[in-house]
Amino acid sequence: EHEVPEEYLADETFSALLTEAEKYIGYPYVWGGSSPSISFDCSGYLSWVLNQCGWNVGRLGAQGLYNYCTPTSSPQPGDLVFFVGTYDTPGVSHCGLYVGDGWMLHCGDPISYANLNSSYWQSHFYAYGRLP
Repeated sequence: EHEVPEEYLADETFSALLTEAEKYIGYPYVWGGSSPSISFDCSGYLSWVLNQCGWNVGRLGAQGLYNYCTPTSSPQPGDLVFFVGTYDTPGVSHCGLYVGDGWMLHCGDPISYANLNSSYWQSHFYAYGRLP
């Protein structure tokens, strides 16, 4: 479990994203899932959250979400974080919502917070992306 610092929630855009994303904590990982009725995979989860919060991204895969963002080397809460090599697929294979201080909220199994400083996430890290 992770507590996002109160001061980060002063950013209304991030606060809206986090409020929507936290509704689904504990939902199981379902390959191809993209709605609460059947649950989510990583990109289905982020696509759903973004669509609910005013972005019109449809249903993008992890690589598509990366392509939608502008890469940034100074991540802020509300940016997306991308990984490679987490599945046997080319390109970006996993994504999450960066919540600050080296943590993300993502659709693992189940949907939960994860510490990006763990050796697993460090070894698969690809980039941070800023939403338009």
